[in-house]
Amino acid sequence: MKGELTMEDFNDYHIRETGHPVHYIQCQCSTAHTFGNVTAYIQNYLINLFPKDFFKTIHVNSKIAHTQLRSTPNEFLKKQTPAFIIRPRIDWNDTNKFLNGTPIIQRQGDLYHTYGGTNLQEFFKDDKNKLAVKYQLNRYVMNFDVILIVNTLMKQINWASYFQNAVRQNIPFNLDTCLESYISPEMLKQISNLSGVPMIDEEGTINSFMRYMNANSYYPITYKLQGSTGTEEFYRYYPVRMDCLISDFNTDEGEKQGQIQDKYQISFSLRCEFFATGFYYLFSDKVEEMSDIILDDDSSTIIPLFTDVMLREDIDLPLGWHLYASPSCRLEERNDTINLSELLAESIKTAIKFHLDKGIPLLEFFKIRIREQGRLLQEEVHWKFNPETYDLEFINCSTYYTYKILIMINIEYINKLIKDVYNLT
Repeated sequence: MKGELTMEDFNDYHIRETGHPVHYIQCQCSTAHTFGNVTAYIQNYLINLFPKDFFKTIHVNSKIAHTQLRSTPNEFLKKQTPAFIIRPRIDWNDTNKFLNGTPIIQRQGDLYHTYGGTNLQEFFKDDKNKLAVKYQLNRYVMNFDVILIVNTLMKQINWASYFQNAVRQNIPFNLDTCLESYISPEMLKQISNLSGVPMIDEEGTINSFMRYMNANSYYPITYKLQGSTGTEEFYRYYPVRMDCLISDFNTDEGEKQGQIQDKYQISFSLRCEFFATGFYYLFSDKVEEMSDIILDDDSSTIIPLFTDVMLREDIDLPLGWHLYASPSCRLEERNDTINLSELLAESIKTAIKFHLDKGIPLLEFFKIRIREQGRLLQEEVHWKFNPETYDLEFINCSTYYTYKILIMINIEYINKLIKDVYNLT
């Protein structure tokens, strides 16, 4: 209507000639996923301060607790030492956090009736299909109570001194990493419907949809496979600087087992402050009614998912080679199997079959790397790939860690091979 403010008046989506305010869908974020993401990163950071494989027992108490971990449960004292125990706590009311009280990270007034023209941050924009996604920026504070358990007083003294020399205490410091913000499947279905790009293409893969999402996103979209359950999850991958502070360092006098003291504790706390996502907002002129997308969140625990940071060697590949897919996964069992079929286009499957039939190694055009929370794993020792079934088989790996699967292909080689196989010119 004439005189009524349009979406273009409020923001930079550039959706023209709508003639009326554009409706939106409000999408709830899984903050619990983000807290689990941060928990996994902090745990990995702290464990890596010590020698490789130093800890024999690692445990995250992932149920939210609002009191400090003042004592160690007896069941952990009975486990193999050295042990690492960490409990995450969320501080919802920390008024000392950066930008506290500003509309950049907090809702102030009835901001959302301006259809994205306030402090929402850019995420996704498809000019062709006239839809966009923005998000509300939040800032959170988490505290981690950590206990290290060793079996002698000498070890307690030595490793307490080691830790004090390895980190800054009561002095703020920054940790730069990347996090992943969970994207609701329902929101992705709405994007698929509004754009006309199916989530599963004619070849039964998600490749076309992933290409569409990444082509129109301001951030990389990552993809996770979930062990033998086959659960799929999508994330917005974004860089973050965590503001950290280690404090409350202490040691105890030992835990007595009978007449012998053989469990000694080293404890400290780590405060962590970081940016995260509040709501996602999906804008489109095709949205007929305002609506909400609510998450299914029956779980009572924080699941620590580690975000693997992409390295230069993952991208700077030899001529002709490209990083084809980089999903992550967690395992349901130590010798779990994950099927990669839905990630592979028919042309790749055809090339694999041709090489198998001819007895030619796949290394000419197809390579896989796997990292366990940043550590590169060895093929045939920690994993193996079955090219006949597209099954990736893990060998005695942890059900606790997050694994990054990097699939690299030589596109020029495959294109030439397909032309030769089908006599194409």
